[in-house]
Amino acid sequence: MVELPPGAAEIVADIERIAALPGDVRDRVPELLKVLHRLMPTGGSMMHVLDPERREFEAMGESGYTEATLAYMRSSEHYREMELLGMDRDRPPMCVRDAPVPPGELQSWAEHLEPAGFREGIGLTLFSRDGRHLGLITLHTDDPAQPSDAIRDFLGLLTPTLADAVDPMRSIVTLSRIVADAQWGVVLTRAGNVLPLPGLPSHPLLEVGAPVLEVAAAGLREGHVHNSFLCPYPSSDDPGRHLQVTVLACPASAPPHLLAVLLISPTRDLRGLTRRELEILGLLVDGWSNQRMASQLVITQRTVAAHIEHILDKMDAPTRTLAAVRALRLGLYVPQPLARIRR
Repeated sequence: MVELPPGAAEIVADIERIAALPGDVRDRVPELLKVLHRLMPTGGSMMHVLDPERREFEAMGESGYTEATLAYMRSSEHYREMELLGMDRDRPPMCVRDAPVPPGELQSWAEHLEPAGFREGIGLTLFSRDGRHLGLITLHTDDPAQPSDAIRDFLGLLTPTLADAVDPMRSIVTLSRIVADAQWGVVLTRAGNVLPLPGLPSHPLLEVGAPVLEVAAAGLREGHVHNSFLCPYPSSDDPGRHLQVTVLACPASAPPHLLAVLLISPTRDLRGLTRRELEILGLLVDGWSNQRMASQLVITQRTVAAHIEHILDKMDAPTRTLAAVRALRLGLYVPQPLARIRR
C-alpha cells in the first residue's frame, strides 16, 4: 500500500478539479505544477509534450531552469536520454537515485542540472489511457532527500489524472464532435502522417499517402480552417457512392506538430447530382473554363455546357459562380485530384 503524504486528499482533489477544467491545456499546466509544488517544494519544474515525429519535447510550462538547460531539455538529445532511462515507456515515476545509469553519465544532469544546484529530481512519464505517449513532467530540488519514496509512489498514483489533464487530444476530440455523423477519423500531422483519433476508427481513404490527405493539406495551406468535400468510394452494389470528408484545423492550443482533424461521414443530400456533375462542380470551384474542362475530361465543350446547365438547375443557382459558392459551402463537389479514384 502506498504511504500517503500530508495533505494528500486535498492534492488529489485539486488535481482532479484542474484536470476537469475546459479550455487550453497551457492554462491548466501552470496550475498543476503549483499543486505539485505543495507536495514537493521544487527549484525547477517543467511539463513537456512529446512531438513523436521529431522525437523532441515542447515545453508547456516551465520554471527554475536556465535557457541553456531549457534548450537541451527540448532537444532530440534529451529524448534519446529519456529512451536510455526507459522514460519513453509507461512506467512508475523515476527519481535521479533510481536511474539505471550513474547520474554523472547523463548529459542533462552532469552539464545542466547538477551545476545549477539541483541534487535530486523526479520524472513522470505521461501516457493516455489508450496508450499514447503524451510527454513528461520533471521536478527538481536542491534537497537530496526529496522527493521521498512515499512522495514518488504517491505521484505514481496521480500520473493518470495528470496525463488526462494535459492530453492534447481532449480539445481535438471536442472539435471532432462538430460533425455529429462522422464514422471514421484521424489526426493529420504537419509531416503528412496520421494519428488515431480517440473514439473513431480510421478508413482506407485516410491512410498515409492517400490523395485525400494531400487535398486536405492543400486546403489548409490556402487558409481553409474548415473544409468539406466529397470523395468517390464506389462499391459493387453502389458504383456511384461517395463519402463526405470534413477537414478541421487543430485548435491553437494543440501541439504544433498536429495539423488537422480529418473526418469521414456518409453523404447527405446530393441533390440528384451525378458523379460527372460532382466532378465538374469541383472544377467550377477551382475556376476552370469550359474549354479547360473539356480538355481535361476528354469531352466536347458542348457536353460541358450541358452538364453545367444541369448543375445550375439542381443547385438552384442562376450562375456558375453561385453554384460554385454553394458547392463549396455545402461540401458538394469532388476535388479534381480525387475524381479518378477507383477501388
